Amino acid sequence: MPAGRAPQRGRDPSLGRFLVRQTQAVRRHVPALLERTDRRHLRPGRRSHGRRRRGRAVSPSCDGVATRAAAAVLPGRQRIVRVRVPVLGERRTRAFRRSDGQRPGLGAVLHRPAHAGRRVTPLHMARRDNATKEFSIMTSTASAASAASTRRQTRETSPTPFFAERLASRGSMLYGGDYNPEQWPESVWRDDMRLFKQAGINEVTLNVFSWAQLQPSEDEYDFSKLDRIVRAVSDAGMSIVMATSTGALPAWMSLRHPDVNRVDERGRKMRHRERHNACINSPTFRKYSAALAGKLAERYGRLDNLVAWHVGNEYGGMCWCDTCAKAFREWLRRKYGTIEAVNEAWNTAFWSHTYHGFDEIFPPNELGDTTSWGGKAILGGFSLDYQRFYGECVLDSYNEEKAAIRKFDPVNPVTTNMMGTYPTYDYFRWRAGANPADGTVGDADAANVSTTGDATAAADNTVGNATDATAPTVGGVDVVSWDSYPRPDTDPANVAFCHELMRGVGGGKPFMLMEQTPSRQNWMAYNTQKRPGQMRELSWQAVAHGADTVQFFQLRQNRSGCEKFHGALISSDGTDRTRAFKECAELGAELRRVSGRVLGSRVVPARVALVFDWQSRWAIGMSAGPTISMDYVAEVQRWYRELHRRNIPVDIVGPYDSYDAYDLVLAPCLYMMRADLVERLRAFVSGGGRLLLTALSALADEHDSLYQGEIPVPLRDLTGVWVEETDALDPSEHVVPLRFAADDTDSAGDAAAGTSGDAAESHGRVLFDVLEADEGTTVLATYGSEYYAGTPAFTFRPSAGDGGVFYAATFPDDAAMPRFVDALLAGTGITGLTDAPLIGTVERSAVVPDATVPADLRTVDLEVTRRFAADGTTFTFVLNPANAPVSVDLPAALAGRDLLTDATVTPGRRVLPPFAVLVIESK
Repeated sequence: MPAGRAPQRGRDPSLGRFLVRQTQAVRRHVPALLERTDRRHLRPGRRSHGRRRRGRAVSPSCDGVATRAAAAVLPGRQRIVRVRVPVLGERRTRAFRRSDGQRPGLGAVLHRPAHAGRRVTPLHMARRDNATKEFSIMTSTASAASAASTRRQTRETSPTPFFAERLASRGSMLYGGDYNPEQWPESVWRDDMRLFKQAGINEVTLNVFSWAQLQPSEDEYDFSKLDRIVRAVSDAGMSIVMATSTGALPAWMSLRHPDVNRVDERGRKMRHRERHNACINSPTFRKYSAALAGKLAERYGRLDNLVAWHVGNEYGGMCWCDTCAKAFREWLRRKYGTIEAVNEAWNTAFWSHTYHGFDEIFPPNELGDTTSWGGKAILGGFSLDYQRFYGECVLDSYNEEKAAIRKFDPVNPVTTNMMGTYPTYDYFRWRAGANPADGTVGDADAANVSTTGDATAAADNTVGNATDATAPTVGGVDVVSWDSYPRPDTDPANVAFCHELMRGVGGGKPFMLMEQTPSRQNWMAYNTQKRPGQMRELSWQAVAHGADTVQFFQLRQNRSGCEKFHGALISSDGTDRTRAFKECAELGAELRRVSGRVLGSRVVPARVALVFDWQSRWAIGMSAGPTISMDYVAEVQRWYRELHRRNIPVDIVGPYDSYDAYDLVLAPCLYMMRADLVERLRAFVSGGGRLLLTALSALADEHDSLYQGEIPVPLRDLTGVWVEETDALDPSEHVVPLRFAADDTDSAGDAAAGTSGDAAESHGRVLFDVLEADEGTTVLATYGSEYYAGTPAFTFRPSAGDGGVFYAATFPDDAAMPRFVDALLAGTGITGLTDAPLIGTVERSAVVPDATVPADLRTVDLEVTRRFAADGTTFTFVLNPANAPVSVDLPAALAGRDLLTDATVTPGRRVLPPFAVLVIESK
């Protein structure tokens, strides 16, 4: 107030300024609503003194859409401010009426709880006008808590089936993907709906990156555009996967709350920038992300066409800020108890790293616990613990959003999109119900349960299980979803590997193919288009390995931005004439016609398991030595590729799983072994199972401290070998020939041993353990050169029954790998879905010259995969992954009816066109 001016009697200047600020906030953050609303009819049907007028109210100018009132939030005040927003009218909501008689809801917009008759009601409760529905929203914490309590009392309490079973009951797979209509005028939406229907699209993933639009500031939310989007896709008959929008920060949050901005590994504080841009430990981020998820669930959680929730988006990256440092210290206190225990675990006596207090510990970024050469960890246990810590924080943040959703939606599954072998997080820890302390599933550890209700017992691992209104939220993803983006030169077996890995993360249950491109990616050096038929073949490959949805990024091409060149169902021309659209429409028709038969089936049980361990991968990558040519993922995939070539079903499992159901377990490069993992492996072998270990296995404990004793220390007696030392050679220059013992026997001996191939062509590569074999250990192959020539390179130590441990002292090359796998399988009775690899001969005369077809391509390994239904029906998928026609002799095991063409498939010679797919149904 200017000096010398006395306040006028009867006026409160502070209150006046407050009201002005609130009015300005409303005008600033909901201008579109104010522009579309006739102020003369701000309170239609009422006089200024508020008494009800008889007769029908005059509808405001919102293009014929009925309106209701929503509140601008007034922090800390018991005040009500009404603003007109367009909503779905009764005519629209009747179409979404639930089977139990309740309406699904756009929060207060669509769903009116039973207690909505009070004059002043809490959030989500409302009083009605006869002409228009007006909602008085109080912003007090007590009112919100009361509303939440009322909602818990009125929730449905009937048990819900697995997500896969719910999809099966729909009769067709979800077919759709990411849709971002907020980028275009609403007139375009109508065209999109028409084109979606034409393409067979039945699902859209909405709201993935809309946080800045939904929440213009700390205390205000605007769902009006999302309401209209939801109405548009619902009227078009689409199912909805609703994202929480928390994958990218709003600019106002980054600017006004800098604690949300990450600090990178070099110590640089980020500004508002790309997605996955939040410090996951920021209190501001945690507060607003969970709040937004809850508001979305409150508003949309009861829509009949809602099928799943999508939290965040492709979680990625890490942060090394002071907030993370503080949280890391607390994590260490909980894990170790004392600083002395930390020093012991990390062996901090190395290089004078002993810590005398937790406050001396900072995140191990490039400014701290990282070598100046090669970026390796100085203390492996230190860097590993930070990696684990940050991964747990990301999962905890996800679980907070999930818990917020579960307050309002106890039914629909909650997930986030994973990225195959993405290195930063241990996806096995994200399995629903997994214990965050050790990754195991089963005992519903209290630390894994978010008790957002009055929970006293944990829900089971069933997706969407809600047998009790007060059941707690089980952490992790209810159904695994992932984004598949193979490069043009990616081996088809590696694509299959990623599908199997994601199925394994979900405990063997069907998964969602959340994203793939209809045509091309945009982030590669050369963004090659998928060739005609390739998108269809890749989609069916995902289904063959357990996918129960086929989804894309994206349904309409971005107008601009760094993803504007990414492929889409609808290109920038907005027509149905593009090749991508036509192929998607053909696949949509195919899925609509036959996918209902496949839904509800599972991938056939496997007798072979392959262990994939993110944490061993981290530790190997952080280690200085023994070779820079060590690629954990590539080495694991090499073993899978040979089994895949033989069409042998394989489950990919984690280091936390039980192996009792398998006859053969391969654990290549299982570098770190915790005590519980050692015990499970010992029990497996003692029970008659066969185990494969390789070089770089069983070397260290969970702190990356080498086991002391004869390598492999924890399994020394079972392997029957001692690794005296390890040599490393550059694989681009040096390989070591292998000599197989079976080569010295007659042909009958070769057959008995199951060996194949020419020993002269077989080599070891990368690492070479120098072994000393115990008495009773069978030497299957030896080195043929170097100073260790003649020493064991591949051994077998028998144990109970047909069990035992194979030890591969080197990494076999492509010629040697079949011989190693022959030995693993010999005598087990494990066979592929075909008696031999199904190999197609390229019809060179019919090949169209193309950059994706090598000039020397002569044969193609065809993929054979199988799913089975509860009634005994099997679905066998035969895929030609090459852009070339191949001639193949189909065995009798593949006879049946092709679901896609309704033609009978008989044994014998046939030519399969490029990217051919057969789905053979048989009993």
